[in-house]
Amino acid sequence: MGIHLSSSWFAMILSTTLGAVAGRAAESTPTAPIGVAKIDITPQTPVRMYGYASRTIESEGVAGRLSASALVIGGDADHGPAVLLSVDNGSVPPTIRTEVFRRLQEKVRLKPEQFMLCNTHIHSGPDLEGMGSLTGEQREHMVQYAEHLTSRLEKVVLQALAARRPGRLAWAQGSVAFAANRRVLNDGKWTGFGAVADAPADHTLPVMRVTDADGKLLAVLVNYACHNTTLRPNFTQIHGDWAGCAQEYIQADFPGVVAIVALGCGADADPAPHDTVELCQQHGRAMADEVQRLLRAPLKPINPTVTCRRVSLEIPFDPLPSTEELKKFADKTFSAAQTLRLLENGQKPPTSKRYDIAAWTFGNDLAMVFLSNEVVVDYALRLRRELDASRLWINAYSNEVLYYVASKRLINEGGYEVNNSLSALVTYGRPEQQQPALEDRIIESVRSILPESFRSAPPTPAP
Repeated sequence: MGIHLSSSWFAMILSTTLGAVAGRAAESTPTAPIGVAKIDITPQTPVRMYGYASRTIESEGVAGRLSASALVIGGDADHGPAVLLSVDNGSVPPTIRTEVFRRLQEKVRLKPEQFMLCNTHIHSGPDLEGMGSLTGEQREHMVQYAEHLTSRLEKVVLQALAARRPGRLAWAQGSVAFAANRRVLNDGKWTGFGAVADAPADHTLPVMRVTDADGKLLAVLVNYACHNTTLRPNFTQIHGDWAGCAQEYIQADFPGVVAIVALGCGADADPAPHDTVELCQQHGRAMADEVQRLLRAPLKPINPTVTCRRVSLEIPFDPLPSTEELKKFADKTFSAAQTLRLLENGQKPPTSKRYDIAAWTFGNDLAMVFLSNEVVVDYALRLRRELDASRLWINAYSNEVLYYVASKRLINEGGYEVNNSLSALVTYGRPEQQQPALEDRIIESVRSILPESFRSAPPTPAP
């Protein structure tokens, strides 16, 4: 990516100092088997790129390498370990995730709630999700890449499993400011994309520190609620966007450390400013600088014993509208167009859609929530209001990235994310009328899988 790395002497001094501080602070905290690993997943051939419909050519070279990172917490006894797998990709299809999970289950005890795949949702990587619509050489290249990626994802998790040794966890929350709400409104209705000052956005940067029993820094997991769309449709090279740059900078600042990136509820946020690789580097550097700042100070220890829970919402579809009504919505919403195609091919449209939610709780110290698909910022803001925000970490883009998850606010405003949302899918493009609203059902499902101690915000101190 052309990143100017920190000087080796500074990196060595900083890493050594932080390791000594972490070692002294962690002496009394419990340990668990923890392993980390990272692997290169850059395409070996040109591939169709994800995210912009106007870009129909294959990639033209590599401007930045792509990677997958695995964090494994826990031993093989009892329920087995928890596995977090982060992938520099727009959307890893459920078929690939399922195959990787199947292979891993043959080698280690693992339940679905213990295996979380976090997509960084880059828009300058392979379009695996669109593989089915490709033909000819473009399809051949993508099929080759899908096979390559599946093997690499299995391999990196196995490497992390093999690398486990006694380790400790701690975390802190900082902030970076480059995410900006992208929904431009006129009279309260969506009119297009931009960078909207003072509109809802989530600038929090939770950071998890992973050390061995002696305090040596092994990995850093960060989360930020923003699209990886610094690079726009005119960019035709493979690149990891700000998430890739952040990983490279953190790893340069702390040699030998694995940097892992997950996304929060940033489906209605874009990086600002955007357009160039240099801006990817600027955003990645801002994140790495905040990680450095947080790691210099004491972090909150986390109980490394992980309890994993999962719930699946079964969302019923509305009654099927007439073909004429579907045609009215087909131009503006994918769901109506998809249903029309099914009917034209003599297929029966589905009657419900599953939405998966998971949570990992680390004793009573931290609740890490995993929401599937592209979740807008209102979900994070509401969860922090209704739960204990001081012990809450929210990952979106988990396991599946097919639809937006719109909030009641966005549904009222309309526009792009709403028209391509889970709400639009189950209503065939019409405004959502479900009661209780899908937003309320998702929030309540999150609450249902968290222990009681996390389910209410701490009392507000008196003035």
